[in-house]
Amino acid sequence: QVNEEISVKHLPATEPDPHVVRVGWSLDSCSTQLGEEPFSYGYGGTGRKSTNAKFETYGETFAENDVIACLLDFECGEEVEMSFLKNGKWLGVAFRVRKESLGGQALFPHVLVKNCAVEFNFGQREAPYCPLPPGFSLIQHLPLAQRVRGTRGPKSKAECEILMMVGLPAAGKTTWAVKHAAANPSKKYNILGTNAIMDKMRVMGLRRQRNYAGRWDVLIQQATQCLNRLIQIAARKRRNYILDQV
Repeated sequence: QVNEEISVKHLPATEPDPHVVRVGWSLDSCSTQLGEEPFSYGYGGTGRKSTNAKFETYGETFAENDVIACLLDFECGEEVEMSFLKNGKWLGVAFRVRKESLGGQALFPHVLVKNCAVEFNFGQREAPYCPLPPGFSLIQHLPLAQRVRGTRGPKSKAECEILMMVGLPAAGKTTWAVKHAAANPSKKYNILGTNAIMDKMRVMGLRRQRNYAGRWDVLIQQATQCLNRLIQIAARKRRNYILDQV
């Protein structure tokens, strides 16, 4: 349920879609960018669905106070069907994925939020927000034997790893960091740097640079402020990090 669209008076009036919620499913190995890489499937409040950064019109737009249900159907033959409900209304099948392409890997609930407050119901509420379609169960009601645990993070600060990239600009630090993170998926490295932040500031899968012609300094300034805040948050979290910043 989208509870609130948070005030964004600090953003320029030209900001496209300042409030976005995207919900869906991803493999455990996927990044936080729902719907922007393979095996990551999302449906957003702009009325679009996406996987592997390919955005297509789907369903309806949704916003504050709307309830979106994410449905996974494993009982339709060789494929897994993903569909969504808006306030109890079925919006049709959004994605069909061949089971063999998933290779036995589990799909996990995934949400991407931009300036919104949201609330989830995995089955802990006495009653669902909206009636469920026949044949579907809430995840929390599945027996433990049918669930798969996601990657566990470090148990203590002592187990956390921080790698700091050192080198001149354009020496290949970011390329190395991205490859190292991909080669060690169990570490779930969080790459901290202005490049990584700008990569996550995409609009409909497109990099911000295209939208900020002539205002590169504004983009860099915002990304630097975000990075400083992220480093403060990182110090309090048990995670593995790669600091990739000149």
